[in-house]
Amino acid sequence: MLNDIMLFAINGGGWALKPILEKISVDKMGYFYFTFIRYFVSGIIALPFMFYQYHKHGIPEKYNNNTQAFTQDIVVWGSIVSTIAIAAIMANYYLLEKYNSSFVTPIAEGVLLIFNFIFSVWLLNEKVTKDMIIGVLFIVTGVFMVYCNHLNFTIF
Repeated sequence: MLNDIMLFAINGGGWALKPILEKISVDKMGYFYFTFIRYFVSGIIALPFMFYQYHKHGIPEKYNNNTQAFTQDIVVWGSIVSTIAIAAIMANYYLLEKYNSSFVTPIAEGVLLIFNFIFSVWLLNEKVTKDMIIGVLFIVTGVFMVYCNHLNFTIF
């Protein structure tokens, strides 16, 4: 349990620091270059871990040692997810180049949570609860308030 709390803190801290560092990077080299440099460098960093995982554990058990099916899923799902991720991050970096991180990040993360809720229900058939609806309404309210603040429109 304590290990999980530590991992949540590392995850939260990393994701909180990431947009600040991205803003600095985008301001230095522009959103277009930084998008592709980020993924290129991430790929180089990830390769040793991927090779280690493959060497130590092989392909996931659910593939029953069917390397062709595993490779096909790598290509198909890797292409789909990477294309969506590059488009999304390029839009994010464009906005970071144009606006402050304190404006872009809360809205982008809030919209991410709203779409994650919608897509989880739609594509994964996850059950909607009253608490989830209330949470999404709070997120929508928060995004609206951040946007209104940016427009110097006072709500309270």
